[in-house]
Amino acid sequence: MDAKDLLRLYRAGRTNFAGENLAALDLSRADLIGVDLSQADLHSANLIFAFLGRAKLQKANLVGANLGGANLSQADLSEADLRDAQLHGATLQGADLHGANLTLALLIDANLLDADLRWANLTSANLGGACLRGANLRFDSRRGAVLRNANLSRADLSGANLSGADLTRADLSGANLKEASLIKANLQGANLQQARLQGAILSETDLRGVSFLGADLQGVQMARANLKEAILRQVNLTEANLSEADLAAADLSASCLCSAKLARADLSRANLAGADLRCANLVDAYLGRTNLENADLGEAILTRADLSTANLSGANLRGATLPDGRVG
Repeated sequence: MDAKDLLRLYRAGRTNFAGENLAALDLSRADLIGVDLSQADLHSANLIFAFLGRAKLQKANLVGANLGGANLSQADLSEADLRDAQLHGATLQGADLHGANLTLALLIDANLLDADLRWANLTSANLGGACLRGANLRFDSRRGAVLRNANLSRADLSGANLSGADLTRADLSGANLKEASLIKANLQGANLQQARLQGAILSETDLRGVSFLGADLQGVQMARANLKEAILRQVNLTEANLSEADLAAADLSASCLCSAKLARADLSRANLAGADLRCANLVDAYLGRTNLENADLGEAILTRADLSTANLSGANLRGATLPDGRVG
């Protein structure tokens, strides 16, 4: 079937083209709203600016297809093969992409508002500038979304559920992750510079070696997170929850940790020089060889904290509750 036949039949009222061989067809700007293309072969097809709202594309072969600027709002793309697909500027608002293979897909500036991306494979996908506000990438009994090496720079992921997702070495620089859920996600080696993480939940998340330079983490939940060797220099962590977090060898110099919860946190060999720790809770924290030079610990709670080998040169301890219970 060629493009002319398909469009003629569609205009005549036929909507079911499931399983058809439509490879490499030119369907640019075609009006195919509500069409059934489930399990169809559309590899290398040209669907630029096509209207595919509410279309059925379950398990369709869209490898290498060009869907740039296409309207796929509320379309069903579950388990579709979209490897190497071009989706630059496409509208996928409310689309069902659960289980879809988006490896190496180009999704720059795509609208994925409220899209269902559970179990989707986004390995090395480029989502720079994409809107994923309210998108669901949650972890469940199978696995979280795969976003290894994905480009999510400047992406809007506010409120997105990324629990259990694999974001190893992903680029999230400048991304909006306000109130996003990243519980138990793997972000080892990811770039979170300039990211907005206010109120985000990163409990038990792997953040080893992550760079947070210029990021805003006010009120972030990072209880039991692994932040070994993370770069948190000059970062805003006001009222952040870092209870039982592993911050060994992390760089927190000149960061703001006012009223932060650091109870039972491992801060061994961490650099907190010049950090603002006023009113912070450091009960039972381990500060073995921690650098607290010129840090402000005014009114901090250091009950039972291990400061025996910490560098406290020039540190302010006025009003702080010291490890032995005395007030400084």
